[in-house]
Amino acid sequence: MSRAWNTYWFAPAPCFNLAVVRIIACFAILFFAWHNQLYTVIAGLGPMPHESYSPFIMFKVLNAPLGWGAGADGIWAARPSSEFVSLVLTVFLVSAVIGMIGLLTNISLFVAALTLLYVALYKYAFGDFHHTEPAMIIALFAMALSPAGRVLSVDSWIRNRGKPADPLSVLSPFAGWPLKLVQWLFPLFYLSAVYSKLTHSGLDWANGYTLQWYLARDGIAGGHVLGMWLSQYHTLVMLGQIGVLLFQSTFFLCVIFPTLRWIYVPAGLFLHTMIYFTLGAPFFSWISLYSVFIPWSAAVSRLRPRKAPGTAAA
Repeated sequence: MSRAWNTYWFAPAPCFNLAVVRIIACFAILFFAWHNQLYTVIAGLGPMPHESYSPFIMFKVLNAPLGWGAGADGIWAARPSSEFVSLVLTVFLVSAVIGMIGLLTNISLFVAALTLLYVALYKYAFGDFHHTEPAMIIALFAMALSPAGRVLSVDSWIRNRGKPADPLSVLSPFAGWPLKLVQWLFPLFYLSAVYSKLTHSGLDWANGYTLQWYLARDGIAGGHVLGMWLSQYHTLVMLGQIGVLLFQSTFFLCVIFPTLRWIYVPAGLFLHTMIYFTLGAPFFSWISLYSVFIPWSAAVSRLRPRKAPGTAAA
C-alpha cells in the first residue's frame, strides 16, 4: 500500500504540465483582482463599524504581528487599516506577476499564496464569504513546494545560461503531486456543495423555482440578459439543477478514471461559465484550475511537427 501510495503521488511527471498550470493560475488571479476591483472592495471595508468585524482565528494569527493581545476594544489582535491591506494586496499582485514569469518561482508563489490568504480572510472578517479563493490559495501553496519553475520560467533560463533544455523532456517525481492534489479538491468541493444543498433543502433544491427567482433577480440587478431569458423556462431550469446535482455528486469518477475527463471537464467549464453569464458569479479561479486535468505535455508533443528520418550521406 505504501508503494502504491508513493507511486500515485510521486511518479516522475513532466514539469511542463506544472509550469503551464502555474502560468494560467497566476494570470487568472490577476484577472480576478482586476475584474472584482479588489482595491475598491478593500477601501470600502475600512469605514465599516467595529461591530461588523469578526475575524477568523487564522486571520488573527496572521495579523498578530500588528498587535498582539486584547486591546481597549477587546480584540485579540489589532484590526488592520484598509491602507495596510491595500499594501498587502499590492504585494500579492506583484508576486503573482513574478510567479507567472517564473522568477524566484517558489518564493514568489509562496508570497502570492500567503498574501492572497491574508486579503481573503480580511474580507471574510466582514461576513463577505465566498468559495472562489480557497482553491487557488491551496494550489499556490502546493506549487510553491514543487518544481513549478523548472521549465517555462526566467529561473530555468538563468539556470541554463540562456539555453534551457527541451521543456517537454524534463521530468520530476515532485511535479505531479500538486496537480493531483488540486484534482482531488474539485470532488471534495462539489460533494460539500451537494451535502449542503440536500441537508438544507433536500430534493426541493432542484425544484426549479428558487433558481428561477435568483436568475430573474440577479439578471435584472446585474443586467445579465441570459439569466433573465432563462428564468422564463421553469422546466429547463429544473433540469439544469438536476444536472448540477448529478455532475457534482459524481465528479470524483473523472479523477479515478481519466477517460471520463473528456465529459466532466467540458461540462464543468460550461457550468461555471453559465453561472457567470446568468448570475454574475466569477468562478475564474476554478475555471483556470481545471487546467490541472489537461495533459499539456502530451498535447504539445502531438502538435509538434515530426522530424523526418535522416538519410545516409552519399
